[in-house]
Amino acid sequence: MLSNNRKIAILFTSLLLNIISMNCYAQTSVVSCPSTFSDKHAVYRLYNASLFDGPITDNAELVPEFKKEKAIWAIGSRIDPYLVCEYAGTRHIIVFYAKGATYCEKSKTPVQAKCMS
Repeated sequence: MLSNNRKIAILFTSLLLNIISMNCYAQTSVVSCPSTFSDKHAVYRLYNASLFDGPITDNAELVPEFKKEKAIWAIGSRIDPYLVCEYAGTRHIIVFYAKGATYCEKSKTPVQAKCMS
């Protein structure tokens, strides 16, 4: 009897680890905003990020859904995502083409932004 319980526990643990590892592989980072930016004169901290459908010159900023302490953008197949990283104390921005991303998220403390597939 004890042997059967041990086999069940081993099978259950193995199944659980397989499920966890599948979830880890499913979420691959496509792009993320660097936490700091330097222009050779100073170092600036990331303070905001936004997502655009197409180049930012098209002015098609997407509105996120807010969940807990995160802003989340679900990216459909028709969206051409560009992640825009803004840094405090400068007008410089970094723009990443997030091709292949299925969602992006921005956390507040500390500010972090990334797009995942």
